[in-house]
Amino acid sequence: MDRRRIGVIGLLVTVIVFGMVFSGCTQNTSTQPSNVKLSQTGSSTVLPLAIAWAEHFEGADISVSGGGSSHGLNSLLKGEADLGDASRLMKSSDYKSLGCDETLVNSDGTAKAACSGVLPTKWIVAYDVLAVVVNNENTWTNELTFDQLYKIFTDDNPAVYWDEVPGLKEKGAPHAKINIYAPDEASGTYDYFFESIIKDWGKSTQVAKTRLDSGDGVYNPSADDNVIVDAIKSNKYAIGYFGYAYIIENPGQLKIVKIAKKSGDPFVEASIENVAKYPMARPLHIYTNGVPTNSSDKGKAINAYLKYILSEKGQKIVPEVGYVKVSLVDPAIILAQLSKLN
Repeated sequence: MDRRRIGVIGLLVTVIVFGMVFSGCTQNTSTQPSNVKLSQTGSSTVLPLAIAWAEHFEGADISVSGGGSSHGLNSLLKGEADLGDASRLMKSSDYKSLGCDETLVNSDGTAKAACSGVLPTKWIVAYDVLAVVVNNENTWTNELTFDQLYKIFTDDNPAVYWDEVPGLKEKGAPHAKINIYAPDEASGTYDYFFESIIKDWGKSTQVAKTRLDSGDGVYNPSADDNVIVDAIKSNKYAIGYFGYAYIIENPGQLKIVKIAKKSGDPFVEASIENVAKYPMARPLHIYTNGVPTNSSDKGKAINAYLKYILSEKGQKIVPEVGYVKVSLVDPAIILAQLSKLN
């Protein structure tokens, strides 16, 4: 079974893993209750990883689905999911949407107190690089700075045609309308992308809105990254962005644009190897209700599942799917989180 293919083409995938004791099995199934059912939902970026982890984990039947980071956090806070996947930090608006005190959310994505009886607790499970992509027939957009991305993707005197993007006319950009295909507002990828290029993103002092907010019809949003991939593949004048795992899923189908924060900085291509210097690299999260303990079968299963994800076996899957192991960024993060789980 090609688990990555299953992960990216389904918004709702149920993976059943039977906790059975086999001769030579390295997991201690006596501490991992069988027949426990868990629900995991949220970020489409985290989805391929969640599918792969759930397939290999022994100790619970895990139902995995996508829908975006906002959906994952909302489902967790409502008590509808046991694990909420997010490719962004939890925000005050996540509390506000449920009528909870938004001041209880810290800037680091943690919470001072519970919302609706749920205390969302953050776990960093992998790192991702966000890829900006264009059609393979696009010969004029090999490199872009944040300023050029701002010109394309925001409503602040935006470029309508490719030859209106500063510096691209000289590279042969045609007088053809730009079409954007990219994640929707519920996606953590959407937040992360615009946080990178728009000053004071999400604050009252935010200086610009997105092309999606402008309502000019240029920005075509989707919660399914595969829809974005297919749209850009079939449109010579399209541009978009999504997590690097979808590049791994579609090798050679799209052109990856090299990115620099500002003019004069080196342009860097999105890749697992370049995570330390690429300007759009980010952590991926799973949120749970507090630190899961062995006080219940479900808590025991969630605890064991997180330990598996952070273990060598769980982290070995990360680059296979197209992401970056946590230890390559900061080994101390793994140790600190395992310590909390113990």
